[in-house]
Amino acid sequence: MNKPVFDEITSIISLLESLRKHFKLEKNEVDNLAGLKAGQYSRMVGRNQKIDLKSLRDLCKKVYNLTIKELLNLDGKIPEEHNLPKEIRELISGRNTVRSQEKLDLTSYLIIIIAKLYKTNDIVSNKIIRPHLPPNLLGKPIELGKTNIKHCFEDINSGTEIKRKVYKMITPISAKLIKNARENTDPTWLKEFEEKLNRG
Repeated sequence: MNKPVFDEITSIISLLESLRKHFKLEKNEVDNLAGLKAGQYSRMVGRNQKIDLKSLRDLCKKVYNLTIKELLNLDGKIPEEHNLPKEIRELISGRNTVRSQEKLDLTSYLIIIIAKLYKTNDIVSNKIIRPHLPPNLLGKPIELGKTNIKHCFEDINSGTEIKRKVYKMITPISAKLIKNARENTDPTWLKEFEEKLNRG
């Protein structure tokens, strides 16, 4: 029963983040423009706070001039810039650089997360890794056995009925792979991920 809810929330988060990145808005700018509390948007898309209907409605209308229904029916189409509220159009005028949040290299994110959370002989679980992924990668399957870091792990799954695969880390991920991964992940996500670990 929980899966459809997860898929729906994941879809909403993905749509919101696609819009934000397309129009080159910072997360704190979305908070200000939509009248949300400081850091609320980041918590919502990071699944650290529930997405309430009023906040979602305000966010859609005040930032993108959309109803919630229109947001859910976008189907990959981005609204035209001239349809955005005047305040937003003025804010994003001249922002013509593509932000690096568009990077979707799942393995690089896995390398960063695993290198921070695990050490040799630890049991690595997708269940622990997944909540740290950026919203646009939450729905992607994590298959460590098919990545370029598979040599760092031993597949310790037995039987065919296991729903969640687990691996044993047998060797640390190399510094070179970690360096490359840091260059291939969204710097905003990386900063937030490391700050969250340092706090917790």
